[in-house]
Amino acid sequence: MAARGDVGRQTPAARIGSYVAGKVRTDGPGLALAVVKAWNVVHAAGYGLADRRGLPIAPDTIFHLASCGKQFTGLGIAVLAEEGKLDLDDAVATHLASLAAFGPQVTIRRLLHHTSGIRDLYDAHGFEQVLAGRERATNADMIRAYVDLGCPMTDAESRPGEAFRYSNSGYDLLGAVIERVSGQSYHDFFQRRVFDPVGMKDTFSVPDRRTGDVSVATGYFRDHRGGYLQHRGSGFDDVVGSGSFYTTVSDLCRYDRALAANRFLSEVGMRQVYASGRTNDGAATGYGFGWFVGANQSGRFAEHAGEWNGFTSYVCRLLDRPLSVFLLSNHPDLDLFAIASEALAAFD
Repeated sequence: MAARGDVGRQTPAARIGSYVAGKVRTDGPGLALAVVKAWNVVHAAGYGLADRRGLPIAPDTIFHLASCGKQFTGLGIAVLAEEGKLDLDDAVATHLASLAAFGPQVTIRRLLHHTSGIRDLYDAHGFEQVLAGRERATNADMIRAYVDLGCPMTDAESRPGEAFRYSNSGYDLLGAVIERVSGQSYHDFFQRRVFDPVGMKDTFSVPDRRTGDVSVATGYFRDHRGGYLQHRGSGFDDVVGSGSFYTTVSDLCRYDRALAANRFLSEVGMRQVYASGRTNDGAATGYGFGWFVGANQSGRFAEHAGEWNGFTSYVCRLLDRPLSVFLLSNHPDLDLFAIASEALAAFD
């Protein structure tokens, strides 16, 4: 371990490199890390291996983004709202008519803020209901399951707007709304409206043949002996909205600059994306449109973490000064928040 004086003399890149080296072996899974400061990429590196073939992780290694992908769903809904193609206070049934039993208070805005109160189907019984004998589900299967279950709320006492209750399947319903309103598949909507215009060449939503490319990392979990096993996927892998993207830290840097330049939304629209939702009694939820939002000694921030199929992710943007960090990993044990905190401190 470096002495305190040595740490003080290290460059920011050397400081974070030394920190990660203590967490990641060179012969096992690892992570990709990028930092953007004042709209410039000041650090982008890979640590560890992308897969058992021995390919090293690099800034252009592709990982599953997991729940950090909710930010794209939030952005897509905001774009369609700014274009006048939907209203954030529309009932979800306005666009997905078969969900009329949810009633007028289960709105798009409440789905975005996780205050709709609807049941999250990402549990054992929900998986069984959605799959219903299928190997792979789609958003249509998610909607069918809600209809078959009678459009259930989290519990009998739940009321829309009453409380913050995180719902993955609520964001899948938003994915279906994007498809219905735009007239495009979720995949094509984001490819044409977000990824292609800003040069995010290695970012895509499933289903996509590129999931099998050599540049895509392998996700791992631990077996009972502590070894690494490849994750074989889930029956929900083709459901879109709650986190269906693959990307690289290099592409996320491009995305960060586009967000800062208001490439997708007006300045007013972007402020709405990062504004906390509120419950019926006016209490802030700390969640915007696909981002957890808050403030600390560094000012306002927007962040999210994700975990899916042996992949983990963490993204954070400091909103009062231009500093962002992006981490994508296939290592089952890393504390990405701690690594991100170290990286932000190093480059602050």
